[in-house]
Amino acid sequence: MSNSKLKNLNNNGFMRVLIREIGRITGSKASIFLTLIGPMLSFLLLINVFYAGVPNDLHIAVVDKDFSTMSRQLTRMVDATRMAHVADRLTSLEEGKEAVLSGRAEAIIYIPSEFEKSVLKGEGAAVQLYINNTNVLVGGLLKSAIYRVLTTYSTGVKLQVAMKQGLPLEQAMGQVHAVNMDSHVLFNPYTNYSYFLVTALMPMLVVLFTLLGAIYAIGIEIRKGTSPQWLKLADHSIMVALAAKLLPYIFFMLINVAGMHFIMTQHLGFPLRGYWGAIMLSQFLMILAYQMVAVMLLALTANTRLSLSLGSAYSMMALTFSGLAYPVFGMPLFARILAHLFPFYHWMEVFMGQGMRGEPLEQTIWPMASLLLFVLAGLFFIPRLKGVLSDARFQHRY
Repeated sequence: MSNSKLKNLNNNGFMRVLIREIGRITGSKASIFLTLIGPMLSFLLLINVFYAGVPNDLHIAVVDKDFSTMSRQLTRMVDATRMAHVADRLTSLEEGKEAVLSGRAEAIIYIPSEFEKSVLKGEGAAVQLYINNTNVLVGGLLKSAIYRVLTTYSTGVKLQVAMKQGLPLEQAMGQVHAVNMDSHVLFNPYTNYSYFLVTALMPMLVVLFTLLGAIYAIGIEIRKGTSPQWLKLADHSIMVALAAKLLPYIFFMLINVAGMHFIMTQHLGFPLRGYWGAIMLSQFLMILAYQMVAVMLLALTANTRLSLSLGSAYSMMALTFSGLAYPVFGMPLFARILAHLFPFYHWMEVFMGQGMRGEPLEQTIWPMASLLLFVLAGLFFIPRLKGVLSDARFQHRY
């Protein structure tokens, strides 16, 4: 590089701060972890945890008081389902209760005595199901799977009885299934939990590392008392100082985002039914939005440690209000208002709409505008942040 080009770089405040920040990142283990190592390790952990997609072979216990051919057949049918595994065959409900309390079983199926006799007489028999619903996900999966088995078994018995009465197969089927449901599961036909858990948790980690990385990058200047030198390199322009400092973090986060999308689409099979460009633009705006949240927190608190704590809580709360675990439209009015105070909620609207539902592009306008609003809101706190960085009272504050 010629001397004239070097001189031009030295005279450019943006480049001076940018080169300085790249050197600080490469020389800091904490910065390297926040920008690259931490997100990638977290992604790999999530892949390992949710690789199966759906929990399988959940342990249940069977208390068979009849021990007849039909009761044993029912037990085998339950055990044959993908979701349930008959881990214990017990003799009493008390033993079943102990199995649930000790964690050996998540549910108990109780088959009463004279079960087969009652069925063959046409009197009907009640099979009791006790489910540990402490974990709503596990309880719901088991309940759905076992109910399907019982429905199938009951239908088979009714069909045999009807045919023994002389009805042909088609007429017997019509009598047993007077009304059929033609069910179509939209957007997640395999009930794959990685589709809505991993697709929320991976972006949530990007949010977390983006926010904490931005707080740390700016806050370390306050903590070490180097903010006056930082501003001086930027010719005392806070806009230049922030833009040059945060640009490398945007670049690294976009690398993480690219890795995240590769994992979700190529490894986990997440569908892409809409516009890829809209997803990436919204992701870029979300990164900017959370960097501006970092600016707000530091401008208001002038305290790096407190800002990191608040940033962690704020970023993780976003998952609660994302609408995945519980739909936002079903929340109370106050909670619905709170959901709009998190950039993550607006990004999820774009991501799920374009990724899984294939919504029209115009549906992304309001979520994109909301993300942009967070960026603009952060700009109002920049003068306050400059005051904090320039005030000697806040230097070396942890």
